[in-house]
Amino acid sequence: MIKKENGVTLIALSIAVIIILTITGMIIYSARDNIYIRNLTNMQNDIANLRDKVADYYAEYGDIPAKTEYPDIGNLQSAGIIGANDTGKFLIIELEYLSGLTLNYGEDYEKYKDGNYTNLTDLTDIYIINEMSHNIFYVEGIRVRENDTTKMYYTDYTEGDKEAVQIVEIVEIDGVQIPEDFYYVGGTKDTGIVISDVEGDDLDNTAEGNQFVWVPVDNYEEFVRRAGYWEGKEQTLTSDYGEANSGGNNTNSNVTETETTKIEAQEMYASVKEHGGFYIGRYETGKDSNSNAVVKKDVDVYDDVQWSANGTMQETSGTTGGAVELSRNFDETNDYTSVTSTLIYGVQWDAVMKWMENIDNPHATGSLKKYIQNSQGMGWYSDNYEDIVHQAGTDVDEDKSNCVNNIYDLAGNTYEWTMESYSNTDRVVRGGICIWTGSNNPASVRGNNTPSSKSIGVGFRVALYMK
Repeated sequence: MIKKENGVTLIALSIAVIIILTITGMIIYSARDNIYIRNLTNMQNDIANLRDKVADYYAEYGDIPAKTEYPDIGNLQSAGIIGANDTGKFLIIELEYLSGLTLNYGEDYEKYKDGNYTNLTDLTDIYIINEMSHNIFYVEGIRVRENDTTKMYYTDYTEGDKEAVQIVEIVEIDGVQIPEDFYYVGGTKDTGIVISDVEGDDLDNTAEGNQFVWVPVDNYEEFVRRAGYWEGKEQTLTSDYGEANSGGNNTNSNVTETETTKIEAQEMYASVKEHGGFYIGRYETGKDSNSNAVVKKDVDVYDDVQWSANGTMQETSGTTGGAVELSRNFDETNDYTSVTSTLIYGVQWDAVMKWMENIDNPHATGSLKKYIQNSQGMGWYSDNYEDIVHQAGTDVDEDKSNCVNNIYDLAGNTYEWTMESYSNTDRVVRGGICIWTGSNNPASVRGNNTPSSKSIGVGFRVALYMK
């Protein structure tokens, strides 16, 4: 009898090898999948953390911590993840402004910060943000193998989600209310909060919205008319001028104001007291191609216009024809519901001058060195620029010297009608004119014109008070 030896048959061995290889393959694939999942999760956690930090920064400063445009987003476009809200530039997130932030990726930011690169496109391990949607993307992307295909992930939302991330609507900056009909554009209370009636507008007014700037009146007791400057001297004529005040009464006997103006003045003063300020046009009022009044950059200034439609010291109840009527109709024309528009009052102009009283003029010569005393070089004037009227918001130099606290052309370019009366026959104009010099006609100057006067170089500025 032959004894059988215990052992492993070839078939059994083959089966065992197959089982071992299968288990090993499963382990390898599982480990690889775990790496993919971990990498993707790390990026998603980075972006979630960045989104929170950017939102906090935006809420505090009204801007995103990003300034340098990333030049190549071809990979994002190819991936089909750029959404309908990603309409602005893609900017490198300035990580140094976001405290308490720990990231898994983004090491190329150090090269960017130190200038250690030849081209920005060399930096791929970096996070960028869309300036309009605030959506955040990882340039290098995370590669994930799914079955027999490889997919790239650049953000923490999918193509189906890309229209769901909306711009956060800012309703208050530095304690200043953004009216319901407007969107925050930029600036602070100190430097000038800019708003626009078009969502997505910017400080270059590329979306072509009507823009306004907040003028703070922190101490209501100081909301009074003040002396301006002319030819290097302080004008002491405010007691001789007049306009309707908080009580609806004229401050002198020069002219009897209409009941409409008296009520308007009362409401404006009450609003300034309640809200701590008011808005004025960022630009001199312009005229679009249909001759509509607009407050936009790079349009012809709406000059050669009377103070009132009928050319008298009392405005009409109409909606067009004069600076007063055009200003009062501006809110209705643009369907504003939370603000009332007016021609700027003298007291409002002086509040702007009070706000700017400590701003130095680096171009000034002589003893007066403040912008409101001597506006030489900070506006369109005959002594340093062409003595012609330029389009609204045209920069006088690369430093934008005629843009002070985010407001353009308070000095020079055109005189601007106000609600103030100069005498019983004339209304007050402010801010100088291009045919004069900045030292003679600074931003605070008072001049006068008959209300029937229509002159090239005499325009107006719209103001808003909150209801």
